Amino acid sequence: MKRVITLIFTILISNLVYALKIENDFIIDSRGNKIVKKEYKKVLILDPAAVEAFYLIGGENNIVAIADTAKNPIWPQEKTKDLPKAGTIMKPSVEQVLMYSPDLVILNTMSESFGESLKARKLNFIINEANSFEQILNNLEIYGVITGKEENTDRLIDSYNLKLKMIKEKIAEKPLKIKGGFLFSTSPMMVFSPNSLPGQIFDTLGIENIAKGLPGGRPILSPEFLLAENPDILVGSMAIKNKNDILNSNPVVKQTKAGQKGNIMIIESDKILRGTPRVIDALEELYKELSNVK
Repeated sequence: MKRVITLIFTILISNLVYALKIENDFIIDSRGNKIVKKEYKKVLILDPAAVEAFYLIGGENNIVAIADTAKNPIWPQEKTKDLPKAGTIMKPSVEQVLMYSPDLVILNTMSESFGESLKARKLNFIINEANSFEQILNNLEIYGVITGKEENTDRLIDSYNLKLKMIKEKIAEKPLKIKGGFLFSTSPMMVFSPNSLPGQIFDTLGIENIAKGLPGGRPILSPEFLLAENPDILVGSMAIKNKNDILNSNPVVKQTKAGQKGNIMIIESDKILRGTPRVIDALEELYKELSNVK
C-alpha cells in the first residue's frame, strides 16, 4: 500500500512540474503522448503559443500550417497572418492536416480530443500546455530540440530567466500589496484560480488573489462573495473587451474599492494568457501600470 501511495504521489507531482519533458530519447507531454526526440521539418501547429515560441527561437521555417484564430492575432502578426491554415483551434480539419503531410502536429488543450483522429492516422502529435513561467521556459527548450535551434533557445531561455529574476527583485523591493481578481468572464463572473498562469502572474506581482481557496480552475463569484472580498483591482481578459463590461456586470462591482476608484483594467489575452515568454515581457509592463494602484 505504501508503494502504491508513493507512486500516485509521484505521478501527481510530475504532472504539476512539467508540461513537456525529455525522457529516454522521447519527448513526452503531460498526457503521456510521446514522440521521438529529434528535429521535425514539417510541423503543423494548432496552438498559438507554440507558433509564437517557434518564431522566438528562429524555428519558423519548420512550420507548414497553423490554426486560424479569427479574432486574436498570433505574434508576429505581420508574418503569421499569411501562414496556411488547417481549420481552427477548436475545430481542426483532418483533411487539411493530411494535405500538409506533417511529421508532427502540436495541439493545445482545447483541441486535445483531435489527438484521437491523429492517432488513428498514425501521425505524431503532442499537446502544448503551460501554467507557469517555469513550464513556459521548459517548453521552449523542447521546441529548440524539435526545430534544431537548441543554441538559439538556450540563449533566449538564459535572457528570460535573467529578466524574470530582475523583475522579481524589483517587485520584492516594492510589492504591490493589493487584492484583486483576474476575470475570465462577467456573465457569470468567473475568475482564474491561483494555479493558473494568470494566478501566478498575480502571485509574482504581490497581488492577493480573491480566488484563493475557491474550488475549480475558474470559480464563479457570487455578488456576496465579491462584496465581502472587496478587491482593490479587477482585471479582465478573454471575451471581456472594455471596462464597462465589468462595471455593469453587477451593481455590486461599483460598491467595491476597484469600482469606486476606477481600478479596472483590460489586458489583451494574447499578451498575458498565451504560454510564451512574451508573458514575462507583459509582466514587467503590468507591474509598472499597477504600481500606482491604492
